[in-house]
Amino acid sequence: MSRLSRALKIRTITAAAVATCLVGVAAGCGNTSGTAGADGTTEITLWTWQSTINDFVTAFEKTHPNIKVKVTNAGANEDEYMQLTNALNAGNGIPDLVYLDFNAVHQFAISDQLRNVNDYGFDKISGDFTEAAQNNVTVNGQPYGLPISSGPMVMFYNQDVFDKAGVESVPTTWDEYRAAAEKIASLPGDAHITNDTGDGGFITSMLWQAGAQPFSVDGTTVSVNFNDKNVKKFTGMWQPMLDSKLIDTSTTGWTDDWWRKLDDGSIATMLTGAWMVSSMQKNLSQTKGSWRVAPMPQYAAGEHVNGENGGGALAMPKGSNDAKTRAAYEFAQWFAHGDGVQVNLQQGGLPPLNSVLSDADWLDEKDAFFGGQATHQVIASASKDVTTDFEYLPYMAYANSIAVNSIGQVYHGKTTLQKALVQWGDALKTYGQQEGFTVK
Repeated sequence: MSRLSRALKIRTITAAAVATCLVGVAAGCGNTSGTAGADGTTEITLWTWQSTINDFVTAFEKTHPNIKVKVTNAGANEDEYMQLTNALNAGNGIPDLVYLDFNAVHQFAISDQLRNVNDYGFDKISGDFTEAAQNNVTVNGQPYGLPISSGPMVMFYNQDVFDKAGVESVPTTWDEYRAAAEKIASLPGDAHITNDTGDGGFITSMLWQAGAQPFSVDGTTVSVNFNDKNVKKFTGMWQPMLDSKLIDTSTTGWTDDWWRKLDDGSIATMLTGAWMVSSMQKNLSQTKGSWRVAPMPQYAAGEHVNGENGGGALAMPKGSNDAKTRAAYEFAQWFAHGDGVQVNLQQGGLPPLNSVLSDADWLDEKDAFFGGQATHQVIASASKDVTTDFEYLPYMAYANSIAVNSIGQVYHGKTTLQKALVQWGDALKTYGQQEGFTVK
C-alpha cells in the first residue's frame, strides 16, 4: 500500500482493534466469498448504523427475491470507518455496500478505495439529485456513492421559550439571534439559546454557513486556511456570545442531559441538519407542539447562504466480491432513487432529490410535533440555499477526532476560537504532510 493510501488510517487504531475486526471477519463480519446461493439468490453485505434499516431491507427483498441483504452494524461514524479501514487493509471481510457520511466518502475515495458508481449507471440518474448532493459524492470529478440523506442546516426553536422571553420575532440575522439569546438568558433558571462544547463537525458546518472555505483539495494537494475573512466572520460572531455566557458550554449533545434540557426549555434552539426532525419526535415529549423550524440566521439581512450538517451516501468499496457489485448497486439505486425513497420519507428522512423538494403534497404536509407547521417548506428552501463550493479534507474523520485538542480548550477559557482554529489547522497540515499529501 502506498503512503497516500494509508492516509485513511485513523491513528487511534490499535493492534487490539485490528485483531477484533479480523476475528469479526472470521465470524462473518463481512462476506466476500461466493456469488449466488443454491436457490439462485445473491447475498450482499451492507454496513450501516441506521436503526431502521430493516424496514428498507424487508421492502426491497419483497420486490427483489433474487437478492438478499445482510446487514452488519460495524459501529457509527469513526467506529465504522476504522473497521472498514481494517478490512480494506486486510483484504478480507470487505462489505459490498457501506453507508458513509459525505465527508467520509471523500476520505475513502481520495485513496482509490471506492468504486466509481458511474460504471454502474449513476450518470443516468445523477441529475435528479440536488447539486449539493452531487457535489458531496464527487471527488476529482467522479462520483463515489449514491446520496440517500442530506443535512441542510436549519434552526429549530422552542416557540414557548421565545414567548416567555419576549422574543417577538424569529431571528433572521445573527445580530437578532444574539438579542434573543440575551432575553432568554434573563429567564429564571439556567436558560440558554443553544449549547456548544466544541464539536468539530458542528464548527465545520457553521463555517460553511458563514461562507468560509477552510479546506481545498486538488488531487493529492490540500490547502488548510483558517485565517480567511469568512472564518473570522463566524468567530467574530460566536466568540462574543461565548464570552458573555449566552451559550451553554457544559452540556454535550446527544446525552441524556441534553435531551432533558431541550425538553424542559433550558436550551431554546438547535442549529443543525434538518434530519434532526425524527430524533426530536422520538426523544422530546414535554415540548411536543412547541417546536418550530426556521432558516438559519444570516450575517446580513436578506442573504440566503447555508451549509450542511450530516447526510451521506451508500458507497461500494473496492476489494469486495466483483460478482456482487451489480446486486449491491441495484439495492443502492433502489434506496436512493427508487421505491426506497418512499420508505425513507415515511421515516422522516430527507432524500436529496429535486423531485422530493418540489413535490407539492410533501411541501404542504403539516407536522403536529411542530405546532402544525408545514416544516418541509422551510427545509426545502434551506436545501436550495446550500452553497456547493465547500470542500472536505480527505482525512476529515481524523480531523474531527482531534478537534477537541484545540477547539475544546476554548470552552475551558484557555484560548479564543480563532486561535484554536488556527491551531487545529496547523495540526491538520502536519498530519497531511506525514501521510504523503502536498500541503499548502
